[in-house]
Amino acid sequence: MNSFSLPRVACALLAASIAACSSNPDKPTPVNPFKPDPNRVTREEKFAADKLYHLARDAMETSDFNTAITRYDQLTQRHPFTEYATQGEMERIFCYFRNYQDEQALAGADRFLRDHPRHPHADYVQYLRGLINAQKDEPAIRMIPAMDPALSDVTSSRRAFDDFALLIQKYPTSQYVGDARLRMIELRNRIAKSEMTVVDFYMRRGAWLAAAKRAEHVVSDYPGAPATVDALESLEKCYDKLGLKSQADDVRKLRTQQNQAS
Repeated sequence: MNSFSLPRVACALLAASIAACSSNPDKPTPVNPFKPDPNRVTREEKFAADKLYHLARDAMETSDFNTAITRYDQLTQRHPFTEYATQGEMERIFCYFRNYQDEQALAGADRFLRDHPRHPHADYVQYLRGLINAQKDEPAIRMIPAMDPALSDVTSSRRAFDDFALLIQKYPTSQYVGDARLRMIELRNRIAKSEMTVVDFYMRRGAWLAAAKRAEHVVSDYPGAPATVDALESLEKCYDKLGLKSQADDVRKLRTQQNQAS
């Protein structure tokens, strides 16, 4: 064997070893050393994140929501792999909510629930989502206090009702369930009252069939709401106008039973 044969054999063995490793499906893929590791946050980064987080928190607690949002944004951008960034995402949603930036608040809540579905405070974000949607229907009411809430759009109120219902379903032991139930009752009453404005609209125009169908909807979908009393009265009148004597008699009996029970 000449003096050059040993290195050649070693190279051949090394090449064969590399080929074998690359063809082995059970061999783990080498870690990319240039990719940030969310589990490796330096002490200096934690210190910087902690400082920025508390600056944002201080702004939030003094109701300086614009400054708080800016600092939470900086926290997320500069220190995305820290626990402060996750906490900051949640608190930023609250700041948007309190700052009446409803669309940004909803987008933040949706993003948080998608990215952190098992977060220990996911129930709070779901609860907050209901509050945000409930607030969305109120800008005109805030500007004109004398305005009847039932006359405003209730699309977001329906979404808020669904948000609170989902909270109760997914997180039955959550501390927010009790308040969510109370808010659902309030929302139910408001939506039912809004529906009755539509019934009255049809009745004033003599559209008795359309009014009857809408009143039936109020009675069946919002049991217990105060507006159902008016809905039954309207339903009786609509049936009479339509010549539906049997149905009108049934409604009269039901109204009599309710009056006796009350």
